[in-house]
Order: sequence, then structure tokens, then C-alpha cells
Amino acid sequence: MRQGPSPAQRWIGIEVRSLGGGEAVLELCTRPEMQNSAEMVHGGFIALLADSAMGSAMGSVLPEGVRHPSFDLKVNFIAPGRIGERLRAVAKVIHSGRRTGMAECRLLGEDGRLVATATATFAVLPPTSDQNEA
Repeated sequence: MRQGPSPAQRWIGIEVRSLGGGEAVLELCTRPEMQNSAEMVHGGFIALLADSAMGSAMGSVLPEGVRHPSFDLKVNFIAPGRIGERLRAVAKVIHSGRRTGMAECRLLGEDGRLVATATATFAVLPPTSDQNEA
């Protein structure tokens, strides 16, 4: 399991609230530069938050060093994310196998409304040779 947020998560400002046992809760405080032309949170940022939460949940059930890139991501947008609000992603692993894994996620606004749902499929890959030498 990877400890702590990824470089992308740190750069965008995603915070890990809880992680372990195949579940993860991550949050993102949205900023004006995340706004789309309709003056709401751009869907790409919502997808990034969902993918990060599901990847974190998946990593919490895999052995140290095992890589798990997502190769399929499905996001259903339900309600707009509002600029300035903190979005919460609640993710759970629903399958963890030898070669693939799958997770689901619910993204919530500060008032508890459902902003989006998501699922992702992950490839389960052995550690790289660099990790084996460390």
C-alpha cells in the first residue's frame, strides 16, 4: 500500500481523511480555477478526485509495492459541484483479484447532496524492478 497522497493529489490539494481495509475518504476544496464555462466545478476535477479515492482504497488491500493503475473509469454526474465547497469522495473496493480490481465511489457536496458516482477497474501489476532493488 502506498503511504500518503500521490504527487498529483498533493498538487491539486486532495486530502486523505481516512484510508484502510479497502475503503478511502478523500476531500478536495474547490477553487475558482477549477471552474468550467457553466461556473461549476469542471468534471475533470471530479473524475480526478474519484479516481484518486478509488485508487487509494484499492492500494489499501494490496501488498506493499504492487502497482494498480486504473484502466477504466466511469463517472456519472448527478448534481453540480459548487466552486468554493469541499467535495468528499467515499470509495470502496468491490473486487480485489490477482490480476484486476474494481472499486466504486460516491462524491458528495458539503450539504450531503450526491454530486457524482463512479466506478473504476484496476490492473494489478507486480512491483517494478526499481522497487525490488530498494
